Amino acid sequence: MKHRSFLSCLAAFTLALSTALSVPPVNLGESEALKCEEKIASVRRDVLGKYDDALGELQAALQKAADLESALAVRTERQRVTKERTLFERDYVAEPKSLRALQVQYVTRAQELVGQVVAEALPKLIELKKSMTVAGKLDDAVAVRTAIEKLQNSHVPVARPEAGTVVPAETLLVAYSGDRVRADKTYKGQKIVVRGAVSGFRVDPADARTYQIYLASGSGSGFVQCAFSMSGFRFREEKNAFGAVTLAISAADGDGPTWRVQKGQPLDIRGVCEGLDEVVRLSRCEVLR
Repeated sequence: MKHRSFLSCLAAFTLALSTALSVPPVNLGESEALKCEEKIASVRRDVLGKYDDALGELQAALQKAADLESALAVRTERQRVTKERTLFERDYVAEPKSLRALQVQYVTRAQELVGQVVAEALPKLIELKKSMTVAGKLDDAVAVRTAIEKLQNSHVPVARPEAGTVVPAETLLVAYSGDRVRADKTYKGQKIVVRGAVSGFRVDPADARTYQIYLASGSGSGFVQCAFSMSGFRFREEKNAFGAVTLAISAADGDGPTWRVQKGQPLDIRGVCEGLDEVVRLSRCEVLR
């Protein structure tokens, strides 16, 4: 009997071991994505806990005001939260307005915090994807790309910026490095203001009628190419006694101010995002200070 029990245990252990060994290992990128998902879950639990506390306070206030219908609606929402442990836009109520305002407040807060978690995780995941691609680990790189797409599509809604919205060069470059299709849905064809540090400038080698200014990200992970029509602007490169070059920019008709910029200087440029074509490009640009 003991011999049979030992054999049974050995067989169970062997089966468990073989099963464990048959599970493909999670690569580093997927591991980072899982950590991000855990942080997101923690953020949502925290927001939900605070929302529940706020619901309790609102219910007490409505009861004190003898507003039975509203108090019942808030109690129903508390019961739903206890059961479902979720809070999304689909859960919004029409009445009472005080409850809806509370829902909007906490959904917005959750979206902001989750967006921050994803934004913090993306640069590392993007670098992992790049390094794996360079190392020839293409399947691992694809897995990381899929993880990036899943994180963004699951937790950060696509929101096209309004005309003139200021977008840091870093944000634009991270968006295109992470998920080009999603970035196009967000930015392509939109008139936006890109804020970055000047990393270079030159006449377009393929078109002498166009001048290019390059804005770099804070991390140095790339740059945005901003194209200006020389029919609308004049560009003059001035070299001082120490060899530093200043770019003087003025309107072609001579009206208005002259801007002088050097490499490393922060600059706002407004233009239409044309998407990624070797670099992220803006067309029909103009300088803003």
